[in-house]
Amino acid sequence: MPLHRSAAIVLAILLAACTQPPAVATPTPTVPTPQPTIAATPVPATANPAVTVPTIPATVAVEIPVKGAALLVLDITTAVCTPRPPCVTSLPKIAALIKKARDAKVPVIYSETTAAGASILPEVAPQAGEPSIKASSDKFFNTNLDQLLKDRGVENAVVVGSASNGAVLYTTFGLNLRGYTAVVAVDGISANVDWPTNFVQWQLLNEPGFTNADNKPLDKQHVTLSTTDKIAFK
Repeated sequence: MPLHRSAAIVLAILLAACTQPPAVATPTPTVPTPQPTIAATPVPATANPAVTVPTIPATVAVEIPVKGAALLVLDITTAVCTPRPPCVTSLPKIAALIKKARDAKVPVIYSETTAAGASILPEVAPQAGEPSIKASSDKFFNTNLDQLLKDRGVENAVVVGSASNGAVLYTTFGLNLRGYTAVVAVDGISANVDWPTNFVQWQLLNEPGFTNADNKPLDKQHVTLSTTDKIAFK
């Protein structure tokens, strides 16, 4: 074959090789690698800690010396007592205790809230000469209650009223704070429902700095829990 013919054939082969499209590689399908299954670690059930309801000591009988005694009747009014069935239920017992105090010549002191138009209920209304003060929950705040007690030589104050978790709680603490000994008639205190009154009974015996956890009768400058029928003025 002539040389020029051979060269032409080689050149044609090279050109053909250059113009052919490159081979496209077929992609290899990706198979996801299975992840190991991790079992969820169960959270151990945590039992609610047992709720211990403190025991309130039983009420005790109390003989209060007439000299140095007073009875505080707190907020037994149309605004506070009338809307509260537990307070209305307590009225006969409060009235009986008031009579007991009056018969023994023990001073009776009343309180009212600042609610407009409210009045002390007639079942327990003050008699002539029995003072009444007006304040919110703490009956010592911005009133002359402390002076009224001092003027009468009071050492032991008996407390009834509503609300147990308001006027009764804060005024009784105020008594202890000022050096008075308090007796609370638990059947003569009330709130909207019973459970605040139950709590208040415990709190009164466990006031910070004025604790009488065993409910020792007439423990000085502390609170004693009694009932209207167990309180005597001697």
